[in-house]
Order: sequence, then structure tokens, then C-alpha cells
Amino acid sequence: MSFTASVASSTGLALLVICAVGCGGSSPGVPVQGHVSYQGEAISSGTLTFFPASGRPISTILSSNGEYTTRLQPGEYRVTITVGVDVPAGWEEGDPLPPPKFVLPARYTTRSKDSLKLTVVEKQQEPFDFALE
Repeated sequence: MSFTASVASSTGLALLVICAVGCGGSSPGVPVQGHVSYQGEAISSGTLTFFPASGRPISTILSSNGEYTTRLQPGEYRVTITVGVDVPAGWEEGDPLPPPKFVLPARYTTRSKDSLKLTVVEKQQEPFDFALE
């Protein structure tokens, strides 16, 4: 085996060991969960995106009953909601999509100064529910 192949093999093995040791823990952050509704009805298809003061946004998918769960670092976040489309049975690629069930006001769908906000604390236990009107 050549020196280059030996170094590459050793480096690959070291990376595998590091990943196996480092990947065993739970995801960083605090568990955050809640429910999203609009005018009393659960938003059954869509995503929430959490925008921290700095760093990357984090998105999570809403379940069919409007619930979500994710992990966030403690801090303040602006939140946007994107409503998905319920695709009808028999829908095929290329067919037109039906309109979304809800069309939310812009304050819920954009990161503006009057958008949704939340503050996550280290020992977060209360759910963050968004009852939109």
C-alpha cells in the first residue's frame, strides 16, 4: 500500500470514529412543540420557520392536526408560517395544484416587525401555540 493510500485510509477511519462518537448524543437545543390554528381550525399542512437574531433559520413541518415539534437554542425568534396544499387523491406530477386551504395575512407569512415572535428559555416546558386570527 502506498503512503498516500495509507494516509487516506487512516484519515477515513479517524473520521468514522469521530462521527460515531460525536453522533451518538441528542440534537442540540431545547425541545419546543405546539399547535398552529387559523380562525379556530388547525393548519393541517405547512411549515413553521424560526428565525434567530443571528444564525440559520430552522424549519419544521406541521402535522395533519396542526402540531409541530423541533429543537431550538434558547433565545428570541421571529416565526413565519407557510401553508401547504393538500394534494387530492389521484393527483399526478404536472397536474395543477389546488389552492391552499388558508391564505394567511402577511404578518404571519413574512419576517416583518409585527410578525410572530417567541422566546425560548433553557428549561422550556410550556408549548408555543399559535392561534391566528
